[in-house]
Formats: sequence, structure tokens, C-alpha cells
Amino acid sequence: MNDAAVAADSPFTRVRLAVAIVLVLAMLAVVSAIFFQAPHLVGSTKVLTDYDAFYVAGRLALEGHADQAYRLETMFAAQEEFTGKRSFMPWTYPPPFTLFVAALATLPIGTGFLLFIGLSLAFYVYVIHRIAGRFTPGVLMVMLPTLLLLTRTGQNGFLTGGLVGMFLLAFLQRKPGAGLPLGLMIIKPHLAVGIAVMTLAAQRWQTVLIAALTVIALLLASTAALGPEIWIAFLDGVAESGGYLRDGYYPLFRMTSLYATAHTLGAGASGALAIQAIGALAAMTALLWLWRRGTSGNRLAAAICCASLFISPYNYDYDLTLLGLAVAFVLPELAERTRPAEQTALFVLTWMATGYGLGVSLAMPENSVVRLGDPESGARSLSLMAPMLLLVIGLAVAVLRRDPLGCSRPSDEFVQAERRMPSA
Repeated sequence: MNDAAVAADSPFTRVRLAVAIVLVLAMLAVVSAIFFQAPHLVGSTKVLTDYDAFYVAGRLALEGHADQAYRLETMFAAQEEFTGKRSFMPWTYPPPFTLFVAALATLPIGTGFLLFIGLSLAFYVYVIHRIAGRFTPGVLMVMLPTLLLLTRTGQNGFLTGGLVGMFLLAFLQRKPGAGLPLGLMIIKPHLAVGIAVMTLAAQRWQTVLIAALTVIALLLASTAALGPEIWIAFLDGVAESGGYLRDGYYPLFRMTSLYATAHTLGAGASGALAIQAIGALAAMTALLWLWRRGTSGNRLAAAICCASLFISPYNYDYDLTLLGLAVAFVLPELAERTRPAEQTALFVLTWMATGYGLGVSLAMPENSVVRLGDPESGARSLSLMAPMLLLVIGLAVAVLRRDPLGCSRPSDEFVQAERRMPSA
């Protein structure tokens, strides 16, 4: 059996499937834009979601009050002023991202949402296609719950997933330009720990230099535009939000971290943080071990993406676009090592793992998740995403340890080109 035979027999390579998924996402994006701009047109009332927070923070920045986005009390007031409602959405993004959403906020909220989600989705699908090639439809199908979640809420998972993917593609080809997407990940640095560690481990100093220059340029631009006091507000906001995370105000059931799982199972904030630290250390140790033993480039890239989901205690289901990258890097190999029943089982488990938070959210009445003045209100629903994701990853690793069914050669053209991770 060769890679052409696997592709021909696999539902993961059907172009019509990819077209159907993209069309569904496009229609959902249009409907979501209406919900953001004029919900009464579809017989609904305003419900605050993630892009609303982007818009509110951006409007505050345009009015010269960006620092107010980092204080929950003033952020609440601004939400009510701009949208008529308020929700628990602390703003903890670094100032460069605040500057970015300020540019988006110059547009009506529905228009800005369509522009942002449309371009970032196109970017992410482009990166997935560069990695997975003919198996792109399969990646989109496996990751459909995450794609739907992002297209409805307007979060930035497509953007960050695309940046990490661009880094990995350039890094595996030993291109110093990998430093540009690495530097741009300053907008969400806790997701960039894995790729930053691998850059240092491989001693890619040109990449490090480009990343550092990119970060410096973004920091200077945001400081010039928003004022130096923005950094005090940012640090205060991060500290304030850390307290909310410790007290269980965040909807932990939508988080992918071991911290969230342990906290909702009764470990408490301190115990959960200790478990998270152990898990993060194990993830980084595993990455360095895989690199040292010369793991093939595509498998190491997939491991980097998976490990990055377990480093920070503050990882949400909309960050699972990184898992989509991991799927893209290894799906051809998984397809040639599994029978249809096994593929179905892995597919169902992945949907359960990635869609758990969305499912719980839909089952809850509005405003039932978090109430200020009621500590632990966000921790009352179990957070099961981390163990489910670990199960999926463990099963995938077990499959990859097999020989291909009836064949000894790998199927992915990308693997052929980058069979071994280059040394420094």
C-alpha cells in the first residue's frame, strides 16, 4: 500500500468535504456577525461573547483609555455602555494585541468581526493545507467543534494557530524567518513556550534575533500608541485576573489545562497549581527527549503542539487550533496505520474532547456560569477536557508506534522531505 492508495481510500482526502465545511463556517460567520451587530434581526437579544470583549477593549483604546480595559470594574462599565450588557471577561492580553483590536474597533462590530474571523480562518486553513496537503479535509472534519466555536465567538485561535503553524513549517526547513511568527506570538505568549524552548534547544540564533526584533518593534509601537502607563495597567490586570483564576471565577470546564481539571475535582487552587507545574515540566521534558533522540520532524512538530496545550493553567478550548496542527502533521501516518473502525473511534473521541466545553456551555442557562461575589462559581462544572485530550494523544502515539498496514514506508510527502529533525 502506498500513500496514493491511502489517500484514494480515505474519507480524510475528499475535497467536497472540505468545501462543505468551509461553506458552513462562512454561513455561520455571517449569522454571527448579525448577532454581534443587530441581534434583533434574528429575533435574539444581545449575548456577550469573546469578540465583544475585543471590540470594547479596542473602543477604550481609541478613546485614550486603554488602561481601563485591564481593570474589571471599568471593563464591566464599558461593556454595559457599548453593548448594553456585561459579562465576566477580564482583559489580560498584552498591549500589542490591545493595539490590534483598537484598529478593528474603528469598524462597526459586525464588519470588524467578519473581517477578523474571515481572514484569520483563511490563514489557518492555508497553513493546515501546507502541512497536511491532500489530508486537509480530514483535519477540518476532525477539528470541526473547534472551528465552529471560533467562528461563532470570534476568538483569536485561528490567528495564533496559524502563527504557530507558520513557525513550525519554517523551523523544520531551517529558515531563520521562523522568528517572525515566533515574535508575533507576543499576543499570546503562554502558547509560544514550546516553540520558544525548541528554538533555544536547537540554537537557532538567527531565529531568536528575528523574534526578539519583532517583539521589540511591537512593544515600542504599542507603547508609543497607548502610552507607557499601559504596562502598569497590564501587569495589574494580570495580577487581578490571577486572583480570579485562583478563586474559581473563570469557566474552568472550558479550559484544557490540568489545573482546571484538578481544581474542579476538589484539589483546590494550590494543589491544582502543583499538578499543573508537574504536568508542564513533564511536557517540556518529553519534548526535549524527543528532540534529542532525533524524532522525525513532523512527529516532533505534533508533539510541540500537543505539549503547548498543557504548559499554562490558562488554556481554553478555542486554543485547540494547536491540536489541529498536530493532527495535520500526523494524520497521513495515522490513516495508513488504522482500520476504518479505529479511525471512527479516534474521530469520535477527538470530537468529544474538543467539543466538551461547547457542549456544557450550550446545556447551561444564560449567566449561570460565573457570578461575582460567589467564589468557585466557575468551578462547579467538571473540567474534563485535559484527561480526554490526553487519552486521544495517548491513543495516537500508540498508533504511530505501529508499522503501516501492509507497508513499511511513510505516506506523507512532508515526512519524506523532513524525515529527521535537523540539529543546530
